Formats: sequence, C-alpha cells, structure tokens
Amino acid sequence: MTYPEVNWKKNEYHQLQEVVNLLKAIQERESKRHQMDEHLTPNTADVVLEVIGMLEDEIDYDPSPHEVGEPPITLSEMHSAAWREHQVMHK
Repeated sequence: MTYPEVNWKKNEYHQLQEVVNLLKAIQERESKRHQMDEHLTPNTADVVLEVIGMLEDEIDYDPSPHEVGEPPITLSEMHSAAWREHQVMHK
C-alpha cells in the first residue's frame, strides 16, 4: 500500500479531505473482509468511523446560523441600553 505524498503547498483543508478519503478507503476495504480476516480490531474500526465523521463535520462546517430568528443586537443598541441602565442606577 502506498501512502499519499504530502504537498506542503496545498491548503490544509485539502490535505484533511485526502486524509478522510484515505480513511474511507481503509474502512471500505476492512468492511469487505471476513470477520476472522479483518486487520483492524472492532474498536479501531469504530474509531476510524468516528474520526471520519468528525473531520467531515469540520471540513463541511457552515458558519451561517441555521435558525431564523431575531437579528443580533447592534453595538449602538447595546450602548444605548447600558447608558439607560446606568442612568437609572445613579438617580
């Protein structure tokens, strides 16, 4: 088995995607083997699947909010509210 050569000029997320692809290939080969012929222990195979899921979640992360709701408070609104609170406290 040959391992992919590391290209240090690539974006790190591209490198992580290649790692995910390699782990998926390992998992696929392992799943085709008979239970007595498997190379990985069941625990290791579970870890590989968990790592694949975690990496895919990070690679495909969407920073946009998933819930539509009230827009966040603006800095001006925050300062106005703090100033009103300050004035009430010092009357």
